[in-house]
Amino acid sequence: MKAIFFILGFLLVLAGCGPAISTSLQQEAGPRVSFAELAAQPDRYQGRLMILGGLVMSVQPWEKGSLLTVDQRQLDDKLFPIGTVSGGTFLVESGQWLSPAQFQPKSKVTVAGVVAGAKNGMPLLKGREVTFQGYPTWEKFYYPVPREWYPPELEYWYTPPYFDIYRGGSHR
Repeated sequence: MKAIFFILGFLLVLAGCGPAISTSLQQEAGPRVSFAELAAQPDRYQGRLMILGGLVMSVQPWEKGSLLTVDQRQLDDKLFPIGTVSGGTFLVESGQWLSPAQFQPKSKVTVAGVVAGAKNGMPLLKGREVTFQGYPTWEKFYYPVPREWYPPELEYWYTPPYFDIYRGGSHR
């Protein structure tokens, strides 16, 4: 009986390690194109499936779905957004309703969509698959004292669990 629970647990862990976008769309997208090339000439890649990711800037109702504004970030091997350097901004027209409660500013997303040209100087994708990757980190929890008040070498002295009055943390 224990072996069955162990195997089920192991399979659940493996299921959580899958790629952000379905493999069929990854194969259809083909080789990656850098975001700089796409932003410079979006008409050249019109009609091509692209996989991009980044941080949500805003989501708003749009015709029969939503318009998502995303601050582009580099993707890792499993297509999760990483890094802090932005390549620019792109727009995603999704045919489904994307809730602003879930797609909050600074939350991570990965998008597979067909390039539809440019809108307001930004590349526009017709979203085929929009994958939510995680909520934003709440800065005030991790930094209860503003970062500007102390030197960088003391950063971890002021942050939890050392300086968290709500968890009973204390200086020893």
